[in-house]
Amino acid sequence: MSTTHSQPTDGPSPTIPLSHPLLGHARIGNDIWSVYHGDRRLLLDMPDRTKAPPPEFNEVRKMRFNFWSPTYVSPKAPQLMFIPACFTWCGRIFDALNYRRETFPIYADGEKYRLHPRVAEHWYEIESSMRRIIHAMWTLTPQNPGTQERVEYPFPHRFGYEKAFFTEAAARTVALRSRHAFLPLIGELSMRFWYLSVFSSTPIDWREKVCQRARVHPQWLADLEASVAGDMGTPRLGGIIDFTVPADTRFPLDEVTLPRTFDWLLGQIIARGMPIPLYIQWGPLETTFHKIGATGTSFTIPVFVPRSLQKLGFLPEPSEIAYLQRIPGSVVFSRWEVRRGTQPFEPTYHSLRDAEPYDPSKAPITTHATSTIETSAPFPPVEPGSGQRTGETMTEFFSRREKENVHRASRETPEQLQRRQQKEANAARGGAPGKKGARVYVWEKSNGHFIRMAGGRQRYDDIWEEYGPQQRRYDGFRDEWDVCEAFGSPAEQDDGDEHDSQDGFGAPFTQEEDDGDDVPSQLLPERPEPLEEGEITVPNDQPASGDDHDNLEFDRIAISFREAVYMRYGCTVGKKEIQVPQDLPIPAQEIAKKFLGNQNLSVEKPEYLQNFCAFLGYLKASKHLPDIPPSLLDFHQSEQDLYCDWVVRVRRQTLNGKLCYVIQETGREGLYVLVESATTALEVVRQGWGPSISHVVEKLLARNIKFLFCCQYKEITNTELRHTRKMYSGLGFRPHNYVPSQRDYQSYVAVRDQFLRTPRGRAAKLCGGIVGRLACTVVSDEEVQRGPTDSVLTEGVCLWDGVSQWAYWDDELTDKEIDLICGVYHISTGQTDSTALSGQQTTARSWWPRPSAMANSGLNVGWWTPMCEQWFQRRLASLEAPQPANLVTHGAWKHNLKLERRCPPLAEAAERVAAQILETMRP
Repeated sequence: MSTTHSQPTDGPSPTIPLSHPLLGHARIGNDIWSVYHGDRRLLLDMPDRTKAPPPEFNEVRKMRFNFWSPTYVSPKAPQLMFIPACFTWCGRIFDALNYRRETFPIYADGEKYRLHPRVAEHWYEIESSMRRIIHAMWTLTPQNPGTQERVEYPFPHRFGYEKAFFTEAAARTVALRSRHAFLPLIGELSMRFWYLSVFSSTPIDWREKVCQRARVHPQWLADLEASVAGDMGTPRLGGIIDFTVPADTRFPLDEVTLPRTFDWLLGQIIARGMPIPLYIQWGPLETTFHKIGATGTSFTIPVFVPRSLQKLGFLPEPSEIAYLQRIPGSVVFSRWEVRRGTQPFEPTYHSLRDAEPYDPSKAPITTHATSTIETSAPFPPVEPGSGQRTGETMTEFFSRREKENVHRASRETPEQLQRRQQKEANAARGGAPGKKGARVYVWEKSNGHFIRMAGGRQRYDDIWEEYGPQQRRYDGFRDEWDVCEAFGSPAEQDDGDEHDSQDGFGAPFTQEEDDGDDVPSQLLPERPEPLEEGEITVPNDQPASGDDHDNLEFDRIAISFREAVYMRYGCTVGKKEIQVPQDLPIPAQEIAKKFLGNQNLSVEKPEYLQNFCAFLGYLKASKHLPDIPPSLLDFHQSEQDLYCDWVVRVRRQTLNGKLCYVIQETGREGLYVLVESATTALEVVRQGWGPSISHVVEKLLARNIKFLFCCQYKEITNTELRHTRKMYSGLGFRPHNYVPSQRDYQSYVAVRDQFLRTPRGRAAKLCGGIVGRLACTVVSDEEVQRGPTDSVLTEGVCLWDGVSQWAYWDDELTDKEIDLICGVYHISTGQTDSTALSGQQTTARSWWPRPSAMANSGLNVGWWTPMCEQWFQRRLASLEAPQPANLVTHGAWKHNLKLERRCPPLAEAAERVAAQILETMRP
């Protein structure tokens, strides 16, 4: 093997694709390579072993690490391939490490400086739990990747984040080093999650065993699995794999163990399409030709071709090698494609050299273009819910925002304009937002690109101290702040922070780059960590008290009984008592009151209630509108509100195959309210809500009624086909016989409210019902009034009539997000199931009912009634007891919530009649 790779003398060939990732084979100088999910920049400047050495003990002892670019892979440290390529410190667990060098909470402790003890204690809790989980996973892995002899990277605490130093600069350097040391732990966890979730030879309940052996709370493991450590869709660092004998004896390598150790691992990574870049070196042209294309030949080097790659067909066969040899240039590439087979994870790979042959007439890439491309690093993952779209630069983000704000301003009502101007005036004062104030986002560089990240409300004061007024931008349309050093004069920074925001492939992080006067030059002794005893790690950041849901007063339909039955159902009960046929079933007065959502409702006159009961009887029995007496239904009375000019425009429209009712301001386009209920649409008309669409939204929210508040876009997408990664919804998996404690409930509240505080919380408020009720104390009405979020085209729902060029778009929760809000756990039944994620059959149990259970209950009459609130408060009190109420299955919720079974048929009858009225009046 040649120890160096010559730089291109005649420029790279135009055969090298400009986009990422690369799949195919390459010739670099005289060496043949296989490239999977590769990066063009690395291919053009492939390092040798001296520049990207495999991990060795002497390098670890010298504290020289490279966790930012691919290195030559060693079977002693396969976890390095699984380190996230572009890591952002976010999520329930890793948000505790989300600091920059300047923002680490360093404080003076006498004459020394140290990381704040509370933060250091939290870091050690995370580190200790990760170590115990890795140990537990190791004992459960039938076939461990790599060799038994491992390169152990120093644990973070050995860099000294718990110690004090004479200078503030030294304390910050040590905190930064310590934070970097979490990366190999994350890589190890990712490798273990991947292996146990996919490659276990038998369906074992490994999550339960891991929790027991590692002494971690199941929610802590679920949070870890939901983070970047468990998300196998996150691009990884990958590595360079050498199937030749190293000529440099400074880097000894077991040439037999390495290929055989990684045979199955490489095959599974490639077969499953994992985003883990692999650069496989086969050696010089002539050697590779014999190795791949001949048998029974004598070689001067050991010959090994992985069987897994042979099965996939991903090998540089002789014709491929000959093709690469014909192409001029020092770095050339042959693109391949993957073809999925009939069986899962059994793809085959095929060359495109015949379909897309090299054309010598194509102009080679110019030096200027090459330079531009080489510095364009792959775009890192954006933070979910941040508003930044995948692959969207900071410049593109603000350009899109500016256009959207112009559009929003054009449809603002005078009331909305006044509120926005007031917020902008408050923001101009320069103070940090409070607990329920505007959201703050920080733009930080990752892999050479600015990424928008939530600042975290507990850190707003620190952010305001770090960034000056010229580095903060306020958006009054969304009540959000953006802060970034690039906005204004850059703040002063301490030396040694090059790798806090690494730009692409950089040099390894070394001691010399960030040494301070007082920085330790050697690792501290390891702090003993008992693996079989000690307290159980529980989720952090629990609220101090219970759920913040006081008994809320939602709007009533109307002040009086007579007005209420008219506004909601068009029933006119002001006449004398109606005589009804004896064969007409009339519901009891108690049922009629429950149907209005309040069994204690007072009625002005007895005949009003009697007439309303008769009206309900006619509703159920009627098939057509004339079947209902004219004296009981406003549709038959020309003097009623239905026959006056409607304050808003209401249209019937079939969207996604389902009838909806579109409400908009008369004579004005812009935002639209969509409701599925004809009863609700007619109440909007009778109540006279409007003329502004914001007034309609305000009234619907005040009653906790489900609706959508949409914009129209020309983009049309089948949102039902969007891919979501396979994982447990809600709060994750729990073992058999799991009994939650008050701490579990508090953890659920913290996780739920943290999610609701993101822009996705707006979609929860629109759901109405139980989801809207749980969201109402966290999400403001103003969040909804602003209209769809920036991520609506990627995370929202598209409603289309199948004909027009425009579609309605609004934010909508996924089933997994609904499960999280309702507190759903997937609990093992004790029965095995080889198709399940855990290898065990599970049942869903939850703190609150899912919307589908509420929809069929006797409580659901179309809005959040006083009876709904009374039930909610009873359940809430039982959950906040020292030993909370039991979790309930979906089936049990449906049974328990039936309550009054005679109410749902009445609601269906009212909806049928309302739909007939709208079909007649607005065909």
